[in-house]
Amino acid sequence: MEKDKTIFDFLGNVFCMYGITTALLILFALLFGESAKKISGMFWLGNEGIPLDVLAEFLLTSFLITGIQYLFFSEKVFRHMSVNWRTICMLGSILIVTSLAIWRFAWFPINMWQPWVCFLLSFLISVAVSIGVMYLKTKDEDRRLKEGLERMQEKWKEEETGEEE
Repeated sequence: MEKDKTIFDFLGNVFCMYGITTALLILFALLFGESAKKISGMFWLGNEGIPLDVLAEFLLTSFLITGIQYLFFSEKVFRHMSVNWRTICMLGSILIVTSLAIWRFAWFPINMWQPWVCFLLSFLISVAVSIGVMYLKTKDEDRRLKEGLERMQEKWKEEETGEEE
């Protein structure tokens, strides 16, 4: 059973996402900043840094995406939808919100196909990594729960044999 989420859980997830996306943005700026500064407002400083307005836009987008995640995995809102459908709808919503942010904040020209391919590729890689991490986390939790159950069964067995003597 999962515990109720608090505002601190939400903010923790927002800043975790923001930290990861900002770290990737810094990496992209270091690698491609000079060549992209004529194309994208995100990189107008080249490999010297990230503009503060872009960092604020990424923070807002992190809030929106985290809100979408909480919405789709809320038992109160989508209780009759399967986890697979929730995940698909959530990913589609995140893709739409991020695409709207790209357009609204002019992160790159919307009429160029190359940045869109890079964005979609990055999105798919991020989804794959997230699925892999969740798989490993679930596998580890299952292992620990199984070990705990085995310890409890062993303890019950010892208690049971101790009572019979």
